[in-house]
Amino acid sequence: MNTPSASKVLATVRPDGSAHTISVGSIVAPSPEMIAFGAILMKETGNNLKSMKEKGQSVSVLVTQETKSYQVRGKVKDYITSGPLFDQMNENLKAIGLKAVGVWTVEPTDVWNQSANYDAGKKMA
Repeated sequence: MNTPSASKVLATVRPDGSAHTISVGSIVAPSPEMIAFGAILMKETGNNLKSMKEKGQSVSVLVTQETKSYQVRGKVKDYITSGPLFDQMNENLKAIGLKAVGVWTVEPTDVWNQSANYDAGKKMA
């Protein structure tokens, strides 16, 4: 999750129940209990996250690098617009000329192996 070169895809649920996915390079795991990502250009995703939080639905993050891949599911927790996490996210984004208007946090609930190997589909945590 904290490897910058890994690809990270966030999946949310639209109001009609269909899946919505986006690539999110700002995803980090500041602790085992938290995933955070910047709301930079999130329009539909931001609306989906608000709705999912109200409904108690889980998001899914797929992290992939070469043949290794895993899926983290978690509950949408907070949308932060100030404080140390928000400031650190924007400090990191400044290097690539971007700025977050907020930071979403997610509490991981389970992790699944999605690698191209015989353990694919097995629960890791």
